[in-house]
Amino acid sequence: MKQDLRKEINKISGHSEINIPNHICINNLKSKLERLDEIEKILSIEKYKIAFIGTVGQGKTTAICHLFNLISDFHVSKNTKELLSTGSGKTTICEVIIKSAEKTYIEIEPYTVDEMENLIFEFCEYIADKNNTQADQKTIISTEVERAIRNIIKMNFYNKKIDGVKNKTKRIDTAKEKLDLFGFVEFKKLALNNANLQSRITNKIEFDHQKNEQEWIKNTFAAINNVELEEFAIPRKIYLYLSYDVLSGSNLSQFDSVVDTKGLDENPIRKDLQKYIESQDTICLFVTPFNDAPEANIRNLIGYYLTSKSKDFHHRFVTLVLPHKNQPEQVNGCDGDWDTGIQIRKEEVQTTFRNLNLDFFLENILFYDAFRYYGDDIYTKEYVQADKNEFIEAIADVVERRQNILLDEIKNIQENFTRIKNGDALTIAEIKAIENAIQRIKDLRDLSKSVPSHNFKDQGQDKGFVTKYVEHYRTNPKAWNTKHAIHSNFGYYDPKNIDIYYDMRVIAEGRNEDEMLKKFTKPAKQELENILNELTSANESLKTFIPELVIQFHSLYDNFISEVGKKIQKKAEEKLSPQSETSKFWEALINEKGKVRPPDETYTDNVCQTLKNELEKDKSLNTFLEIQTVKHWEKLVIKLLSFFGDK
Repeated sequence: MKQDLRKEINKISGHSEINIPNHICINNLKSKLERLDEIEKILSIEKYKIAFIGTVGQGKTTAICHLFNLISDFHVSKNTKELLSTGSGKTTICEVIIKSAEKTYIEIEPYTVDEMENLIFEFCEYIADKNNTQADQKTIISTEVERAIRNIIKMNFYNKKIDGVKNKTKRIDTAKEKLDLFGFVEFKKLALNNANLQSRITNKIEFDHQKNEQEWIKNTFAAINNVELEEFAIPRKIYLYLSYDVLSGSNLSQFDSVVDTKGLDENPIRKDLQKYIESQDTICLFVTPFNDAPEANIRNLIGYYLTSKSKDFHHRFVTLVLPHKNQPEQVNGCDGDWDTGIQIRKEEVQTTFRNLNLDFFLENILFYDAFRYYGDDIYTKEYVQADKNEFIEAIADVVERRQNILLDEIKNIQENFTRIKNGDALTIAEIKAIENAIQRIKDLRDLSKSVPSHNFKDQGQDKGFVTKYVEHYRTNPKAWNTKHAIHSNFGYYDPKNIDIYYDMRVIAEGRNEDEMLKKFTKPAKQELENILNELTSANESLKTFIPELVIQFHSLYDNFISEVGKKIQKKAEEKLSPQSETSKFWEALINEKGKVRPPDETYTDNVCQTLKNELEKDKSLNTFLEIQTVKHWEKLVIKLLSFFGDK
């Protein structure tokens, strides 16, 4: 078909006169050819990655372990233990990539020595600051980072017997003891010396066949995750390769890999997740608890991407709802029946997405309870495995549905191509309608006529881009010391996957259709869509061409949003440069730590005001956003006009 399309394009292009009908025909065929290239690549994917994405503590890791049999010797009881570190959240220190392999081994991507030093110093400040009663000044670090640092510097808790009281002990913090004994400066030196960071150069460890393989995986993974092995650094990513022996009965090998992403916290739209969400070879499972499905973080994250109409994200998006105990039986109207409760909840989840104006397939809302059949003697290992297999088949169905949709699209392209080849020339009336549409499209080229300049600035109750972003930064992250770590790293903080420049891009684009750039341009976008749709409804011959052009327009619009967002990201990097100690701006933010200030001032207020001033001085980022929006909108309209052979 691709070969036939190329021949037809060359044939029409060879005409001595390229008029409007020929332009439409050539561009239509070219867009079909490009789409066939995309479809071919997608259909050639042999194995998909499965990425689990969800808020901290919602059960991602537990679900992964049970679905893929990463559990200790199987018993249908709640005494069965997962091979990966699980708990009530904040147990896994980083992203984990799980793959099947010929032999079992674990590999890490480590933090640098400088990065680990900074984390150790942050921990030391956390210990020194524990008795600080002022929330705005209190140092906070994550549970998983604290656990890792304590192991590295050899300063954990221990129990001490209380003199004179039988069988009574109190919990003593070794780190606090050392701080009280040596003082803060010497305490920091001792912590750094104990860490022996220069010797932590090992990145890989293989199963040694000295013990049970499952036991080795559980113990070694926990040791690496908690940084208990002296030769290993803090992992930025952990790669777990599992042999076919340990995977006996597991479905893992039918996928390229399974990814347990770092849990979402206050800012769910993260740069590190983008690579999975935008990868054509990845099925994204958004994990959410049963009673709150889809919970706020998942709604916000999915919503940000599903506003893009050209990317077909919903073909690869799965909402994975995790029921616990008897929650499905307790749903109103299900009469205590588990399956009915699941169906009611599934429809409620889809209704939530519809109310947010988001497309989501009902079939892509899945449920899995790892412990549904545990604790009941009537269920066997085979019964539980069948339940897992049913879920994996549901994931395979997601892939198959996507492939079938693409195969149907190929048929439609073929039929459309045949109609174009056999079709009559456009009538005079149809050409006149196109010329009229061209003029109307041209009238929308200058966006400044329909989007007033004040939209980009603070105006009454409405807030401009810079104010919007600074308000976001005020609460994301909440902890002042995390902000300080961002400042010390000039806008980045890897342990929490923070990149303030990427966050500015997200805020500028709009986290949903009712924010910033997506909101400002929605009326003009709708008007362009209406012009194209009117052409289709009024002219029979154009029904062959225009629907595809509407799809192409969606792609142009999504690219427009993305391009302006990238420009803001790049400009912010330039504006806050140099990203080094020589920058007076970064120096000012860094020096806010420990600064004596009047009672009516706070650390957060000061750094936010300094950041706002920097983003607005010289040419404000508000003005830059306005200029780039108008400029790239004009490019969008010109590309749309070129479909008709006009500019």
